[in-house]
Amino acid sequence: MSPDVSQPPDSPVPSSGPGQPAPESGRQPAPQPLPEPRTLRPGSSVAIGVIAGLAALGLLASALLSDPRSWTLASTVVLALVLLWLFVVRPCVVIHTEGIRLVNPMRVVELTWPVITEVRSRWALELVAEGRRYTAWGVPADPGRPRYGRSLLTVGSNKVRGKGTSELPSKSKVEAQVVAAEVEERIAADRRRKDGRTPRIATQAWDPVSVGLLLGALAVFVLGTFVA
Repeated sequence: MSPDVSQPPDSPVPSSGPGQPAPESGRQPAPQPLPEPRTLRPGSSVAIGVIAGLAALGLLASALLSDPRSWTLASTVVLALVLLWLFVVRPCVVIHTEGIRLVNPMRVVELTWPVITEVRSRWALELVAEGRRYTAWGVPADPGRPRYGRSLLTVGSNKVRGKGTSELPSKSKVEAQVVAAEVEERIAADRRRKDGRTPRIATQAWDPVSVGLLLGALAVFVLGTFVA
């Protein structure tokens, strides 16, 4: 019986030699590593929070250990601690690969690079997206530097208001002028990609933890001051 030759034996994959293109493996080149998310917060806010927090804890211990206990002082200190955390320590800015997150005392703003149309600084970092202005409480402006801002849709270069000259802040401090320059660089880099993969997101939401802490501290203050 003659062997079945209907199925040809598997032929070896030809190796790429001189003048022959290498076989395609279907894999894309490895992307370049992207910068890790960075949390920006002025060092002064942390220092003030630590010093004031230790002082408040000392007052709280004194109020609770005294005889009789001072519930009014204790409840006031609790409210002060919560307000200190909400308005001094908590506010910050998180810059990641697709956009920026503004962590404010009670709300969190999520913006991706394609939706931001204007970056400026007056008293703090300000971003305009889809016609709405968002302020970063955690990135104050340096009053000793010119204000920073331009419309990303109509102006081709960053002009310092009142001077008409281009200026990029070079200081490493966490201030609105410096962060604004980095935000504009990230927006320009995202536009140069031209792949449309960055989603368009512009959201602002209440933070339930912050709201709950504030309401709880207010309740303790009312009970300690008017009830106890």
